Amino acid sequence: MHSKAVVKGLLFVASAWLTGCGNSPDVSMEVSGPAPVAACPRASWIAGSSELCDGQLVYRDYVYDDYGADAGIVSPDPVVLNVTTRLGQFDFPTATTPGLLSPTAGDRRYPAGRENTADLVVLILAIDGDELVVDFELNTMFDADDALAAIAIDTDNDSATGGGPWTPLKTSSTGWDVLKVFGSGNPATNHITGRLPLPPGDTWRVQAALAQADGTVMNVAYRGVDEESKADGLQQQFLPGAGNFWEDRQAAALGAGDISAFGETISVADLRSGTTRAAAPPTGFHQRVYTSAYTLGEGVVLRGVPGRHGDTRLPCEQYFHYLGRYQPYGIYVPTRPGPHGVQLVMHGCEANHSSQVNQSNMQQQFGEDLNRILVSPLARGPYGFYSNIAERDVLDALADVEATYDTDPERVFSGGYSMGGYGAFRLAALYPDRFAGVVSWVGFSGDLANTPLPGNPLPDIFATLGAASPIPNFTNGTSIGAAENVIDFLGNLRHVPSENIYAAQDELVHLTTQLALAQRFDAVGVPYRFAIHTPAEHLTFMILDQWQKEADGTRNLTRVHDPLRVTYRTDLAFDYPEYGLRHDRAYWVSGITARATGYSDVDLYAPGCGGSQWTFLTGTDVGVAPVPWVGTHRVISGSALVASASVLEGTLRNVASVTVDADATCFSGKAVHYTIDSDGPVTLRLSDGRSRDLPGGSSTGDL
Repeated sequence: MHSKAVVKGLLFVASAWLTGCGNSPDVSMEVSGPAPVAACPRASWIAGSSELCDGQLVYRDYVYDDYGADAGIVSPDPVVLNVTTRLGQFDFPTATTPGLLSPTAGDRRYPAGRENTADLVVLILAIDGDELVVDFELNTMFDADDALAAIAIDTDNDSATGGGPWTPLKTSSTGWDVLKVFGSGNPATNHITGRLPLPPGDTWRVQAALAQADGTVMNVAYRGVDEESKADGLQQQFLPGAGNFWEDRQAAALGAGDISAFGETISVADLRSGTTRAAAPPTGFHQRVYTSAYTLGEGVVLRGVPGRHGDTRLPCEQYFHYLGRYQPYGIYVPTRPGPHGVQLVMHGCEANHSSQVNQSNMQQQFGEDLNRILVSPLARGPYGFYSNIAERDVLDALADVEATYDTDPERVFSGGYSMGGYGAFRLAALYPDRFAGVVSWVGFSGDLANTPLPGNPLPDIFATLGAASPIPNFTNGTSIGAAENVIDFLGNLRHVPSENIYAAQDELVHLTTQLALAQRFDAVGVPYRFAIHTPAEHLTFMILDQWQKEADGTRNLTRVHDPLRVTYRTDLAFDYPEYGLRHDRAYWVSGITARATGYSDVDLYAPGCGGSQWTFLTGTDVGVAPVPWVGTHRVISGSALVASASVLEGTLRNVASVTVDADATCFSGKAVHYTIDSDGPVTLRLSDGRSRDLPGGSSTGDL
């Protein structure tokens, strides 16, 4: 044992003796032993849940909920505050008062470089002979003495006896008879594991907490699945004690100095007999945590890991701040039975995974009324922009929901607000065969220079501004955060109708980019509704919490399978094979490779199975809810029958090879007549093994 640890242990014991009240804690500073093998391992869970697994009491906590006590002040998200403070030297305006789209209820902070080092993930209690084994798994641990882990046991389950301060931890509770504090862990595994003599009694009430090395408690266990995340987009967003990280009740209790409310009652006989009792799956609004196969490190990095554009230091640029393998997402599960639809609600820049899903009308109008599970991934933080590893997180959150709940794959919808609206377009355009529809609330188009003006002058203007700017890489600033300009990919939404909600007074997603989107929807001929709300600004829809128009617009949509025509643009430069992300397929088209850098375009028509194609009604709209608006639309009005024909025709641009699914197009066992126009040589394949190497230009023949 290190001499520093010995001194700290003596100081802690002395401090406990000097308090003169309550029971004396047992402070153990020995190096943590090996963690017990966890029974019933789970790759995902509803945060705050407890269960019995083969005689182990297993508590699985919220993650990134370690902000300690509420001191009665309004606290910005420290990640966003760090970024906006850094940007202040360049006089950049930001979307809000810094960090108040994702405030924390707790007001305690870590020393620099020790962020997130007292964040509990899993806590296991198990009996081993005449000892109780306690295993804390932390989200982040850099050094062995980063955190103090404490377990308190009320051996007679009577709050009127025992209890007192948790010295050296700066909190207290009633009822406890045994308190054990561990001050050393294993940073290689992020576990603090220890043993204590088996406490007496038949029924225990167990409590636990994690603190910084100085005793400042940051995270409390056994809070249940109904921890609060009250910051709701209006008044709660700007009140002390209300946050977006599922730690409101924890913050209030730590602020009062008493965590008696949080505990788990357990029968000792269940621990001895190897009982298994799973946690009941709750409905309503919760945090869910899944284990990612990918990390960028561990913990929380306030400055962030730069994304595609590098360390530009631009506002709302792509950075990743929540790095580890445990990733949370907000979820709302309707009370109605399944199968449920699924609605992505991706958060905006400076917001997080609770910022929109926690609103009552969002839960009612999209969740209960449409029977959809609402899913809001954190996606590595407030600036992930839903590409790179953040894209992986969205797909993994969707996969977790589909594996866990009774869902209907025909009713999965992309959606999001601002940066999340960009993500909604991007995900639906790159994976159109996965979604029934899209909802974009003030979604960024991907480039500030998008405009409906002919001979667009904005790129030259921005280039001139960038040349005079002291900020590195400002010339990339027109596509701040965005990996793609999604306006160029809207043709991919040929079979994915969208609801588009915009604000004429928007100070961030400017009217010119909104109009450019509407113009492009018309130009590429995809189904859509587009509404510009004349008195609204960027946050109006969050403040009003009224979503009925767009909920109604998507109510009856279902996913399209194997359409007769596939239009798909991709850019293989935006693949991330290190995260298993490739964008080379849609519907019955796959294996797209490019001859050169840049966009690859596939537009093929294959009526081999026959069927029908949508017909449309175009026009304009006006309305007053939630505020007055004007709009345009191209909506589905019916369908026209198409006879089957064994033909394949269309155009290919910058495509070196492409494969057509012979079964999905009903081409298996049939001769196929093709007419293909390509801007260069291409290998055309059918999935049953037939292929042709075609030259550039127009080619006609049979497969």
